[in-house]
Order: sequence, then structure tokens, then C-alpha cells
Amino acid sequence: MATNPEGRKRRQRSDRALNRTKLVEAARDLLARDPDAEMADIASAAGVARSTAYRHFATREEIVDAVRTQVRDDAESNDEEHLRPAGELAHLAPTPLSITEVLNKVPPFQVGEQIVAEAQRLEGVTSAAVYLVDLEGTTMQRMAGPGTFPSQIAVPIAVGPEIPREGVAPLRAAIDELLPGAVVAPMYLRGRAIGTLMAIGATDDALRDLAAEAAAAISLAATYTDHIDAVRRLRPTSPAAEIQQHLLPPRILRIGGALIAGNILPGYDIGGDWFDYAENPDCAWIGIADTEGRGPTAAGLGTVTLGAFRAARQRSTDPADAVAVMHAVLTEVARDDVHATATVACWNGPASTLRWLTCGEHAPILITEHGELEVLGEGVLPALGDPKMPDRPVAQHRRIRIGQRLILLSDGVLNRPTRDGGTLGLQGIREAASKAPPESAAGTLRAIEDAVRESVDDPLADDATVVVLVPGRTAAD
Repeated sequence: MATNPEGRKRRQRSDRALNRTKLVEAARDLLARDPDAEMADIASAAGVARSTAYRHFATREEIVDAVRTQVRDDAESNDEEHLRPAGELAHLAPTPLSITEVLNKVPPFQVGEQIVAEAQRLEGVTSAAVYLVDLEGTTMQRMAGPGTFPSQIAVPIAVGPEIPREGVAPLRAAIDELLPGAVVAPMYLRGRAIGTLMAIGATDDALRDLAAEAAAAISLAATYTDHIDAVRRLRPTSPAAEIQQHLLPPRILRIGGALIAGNILPGYDIGGDWFDYAENPDCAWIGIADTEGRGPTAAGLGTVTLGAFRAARQRSTDPADAVAVMHAVLTEVARDDVHATATVACWNGPASTLRWLTCGEHAPILITEHGELEVLGEGVLPALGDPKMPDRPVAQHRRIRIGQRLILLSDGVLNRPTRDGGTLGLQGIREAASKAPPESAAGTLRAIEDAVRESVDDPLADDATVVVLVPGRTAAD
């Protein structure tokens, strides 16, 4: 099996970015307690060598400035704030872009050009560009703007087409090297960025206000045109993969008491996997599944099981009910003896408790506070569609503590071949997770993805799906 130089480069970028994230997070916490903390103290708190700290930040003042920027990005992305109850929202600045006007009067495929035009109306701006993250989370592609801006820019940390809060700071640093003087405003939408708005000569505040409205405008316009999705694609997709992509939820999500990140690799050729989540008043649902087979048939049957999952969760808070409906529907629809593996779970944020059932798939994995790996539960059920499925399966449960990370994944991840002739396996998952900050769902997922991509140059023989849940503080804390 051939090695994968591109995979190694991607992983190196991610490792550098994750180390930078660890340093900024550690500095933020340490300086709040000890304003006189030195670089050696910060490096120790981050768990990296002092030389690594100085490779990222030449002086203590630089890391202090990075902390200030991160605090502002966090406030803007609302990542560390709880979602506000209805009636408590308020604009902090006049809306610079009318989403209603854009959607009613601008052709959806021209929304990027409209955003650039609005940016160029800002005082001092000489040129501007809009970038979207590609489906694989490798680069940002220029959606609109002059050719003086690069056609693509490498992204250090992304989850599919979305950038998590911890990926914004290393992206800013990379863009500053590439385009000195460019002002970068992430286009945030519910705690994650779908891309960036960049301008030469802009004031930071004005561009941030415009970027916030641009994110919503682009996301809504994508419903009415293929052009926005085309910008995100690096290569053509198969019909099965197209079905799969349009079934997927946002890759990064805040729910009560936790952060979730999920993605599928490669998302182009096979089409049998899906993951999904939704937060309802009584609990948050999380699901991951893999239907046997390849191509449109697998994608179609995956759609059926996903539809069953979404229908069942609207009238229940018991994952056993969802499994029963998914099993019955697959048994009824599949002409042949087709099975699907799945894990279906309900998350209770205030109690920080997960209830789940796993059908024919690998059981959930827990990375402990000390970096150890634990396979949860007492075995798994038969696969969906298997006649041996019990009439009334019983859910398992576990409390997930702050500092721990829950990982759901498909066999395409665990069975990924490695250069030594083995497979990635549980040890590979543990080693990959150790590279990410414990509080980072997106960073953990990206590290696992990098391990999958780097292992060999061969294309994936099966979809590789990963979902990571990291508990956080609840409103009661």
C-alpha cells in the first residue's frame, strides 16, 4: 500500500493548529488566575514543550494578543454562551445586509457577488472576497471576489464544510502570512463558521457585522441553487454521494450541556452511511448508521432508515422505540436480506447522561479524562433487519463527565488499513484523540479523520463516519 503525502501534510497542519489551540486555551485559563504567568508556565499547562510554544508565539505579548482575539471570537460565535430563550435576542449593531432583500431580489447563485458588493461599500475597503469551506474540510474555495485573492486557501482545522471556534485562530494566522493586511471575518452560524469574508482596508467591527448576515444569507440561498454546493466540491460526486450529502445535518452543533461534531469520509462514492442529531424539549437525539452495499441502493436504504429515525424521535424519548421503527421499516422495504448497523442515543444535558442502543455496530467509545479508551456497555444487539432482533430491546445508559469524550464511529474507521499491514483499530483512535484538546469535539474528530486519511493512499473501501460528543457546563452549573 502506498503512503499518502497529502494526508501527512494535512495531518501536520492539523497537529500544528491543535497545538496552537492548546496553547491559547491554556493561556486563557492560566492568565485569568495568574496574570504574571510566563511562557514556560503556559507551555507546561498546555502539555507541550516550551520550544513548541515559541514556534507559535515569538513573545509572551503575542500569545496574550491571541487570547484577546480568541475571547472575542468565542463571544461572536456564541460557543461558550447558552442559547438564549425566545425574546432575549437583541442586535448589538445595525444590520448591514438585509437577508430578506437579498433572497427576494438577488438571484441565489449571485448572493456571493452581492456580499462582496456590500463589503466594498464599507468605508476604506478596496477589495473583498467570500470563501466557503469545501466538503472535505481541506481548503476554503473562493466563492466571489477578484482574482487578486487566492482561488483556495488551506484550512488547518475543519469538520467537513465547517470551521469550529478553535479552528478560526490558526486560520487567521495562515491568512495573515498569505495576505498581510487582510481583515478576516468568519461567517458564523450557530457556533461554527461556514467560511470567511475577507477585505482589504476594512475595519474589523464593520466586516464582522456583515459576515454574520452573510452566513445566514448564503445558507438560506443554498436551498435555491446548486452553485453554492458546487463551490464546496473539489471533485464530481456520484448520485449516491449526492443523496448522502443532502441528508447530513450541520457538522458542528451546540446542544444543551454538550458540543457535537460529526462527519463522513469521503462522502463521494459509496453513500450507505449517515449520522444525524436533533435537540428536542425532552432530550437530544444522536444517530449513526451504515447500510450494507454500495451506490444508489445503499444510499436509498440509508434514506429509509434515516426517515424512520426522524419519524420515531418526534413522538418518543426512548431510543428503543426508534430502533424498533428503523428495524421494522428496513425489514419491510428491503427486497433482499439487507442489514444496517446503527447506534441510536438520547442525551440528557442537565444530567449529562447518555442512553443508547447499538445494533450490529461497534459500541460507543469513551476517552477518559486521563486519555484512556473504554468501550462502553455490555455488548450490542443484532443488526437492523436481522430476524434475531428482540421485540423490545433495552437501552443502556452512562453518565459522561466533563473532561471525557464520547465517540461513535463506523467500521470504515476501525477497519481502515495502515501502512504496517494492520488496521487503525482502537489503539489508533486513542492515539489520534490524544492529539486534540479534551474540550474539543471538532478537534478530536479532525484528529481521527487525519489518522484515517494518512494511513494509506488507497481510497476508502467503506464510508468512514465519526461523531464526537464533549460534555460542557449546563445552565445549572
